[in-house]
Amino acid sequence: MIPDLTLNSLKKGFGHFGVASKSNKTKHVDTLGVRVNKEECLLTCFVIHSECKEVLEYLNESGRISFFVGMISHEAYNFKGQYVSSETMNESDLKISKDYSKNVIDIITSIGLSKEAALEKYGKLPDIGITFKVDKVYIQTPGPDAGKEITKSDTQ
Repeated sequence: MIPDLTLNSLKKGFGHFGVASKSNKTKHVDTLGVRVNKEECLLTCFVIHSECKEVLEYLNESGRISFFVGMISHEAYNFKGQYVSSETMNESDLKISKDYSKNVIDIITSIGLSKEAALEKYGKLPDIGITFKVDKVYIQTPGPDAGKEITKSDTQ
């Protein structure tokens, strides 16, 4: 289940996902956009392969992903799920990533980060999509509901 209330954050928020090996060693990587498939409860996170080689090794071991996405305002969510696949990106994925990067660069430069620093972090093109099936979503926004799981009944 991918709740509608998370879609804006998925499209425009800052994304980061982590994995753990079977021996509980952790690795993480920043994302450069996300493809959402609500019908199949799939998220595909766009990353740079050279930055996530160990992430992929751990995914092949444990298969579990924890994906955090948050808006600069404070709204944030955590998606937990099972690794499905990794694949090279297609033209549609690259467009999603380019739109995402432009939006993020506009946001962070509007609050004072230099254009050079913004481009260094978010001006790169990802080359791989890592897909996982979402099985749980949690509110991470600070406040009384922080840590609460979003269930199907919460979205009806």
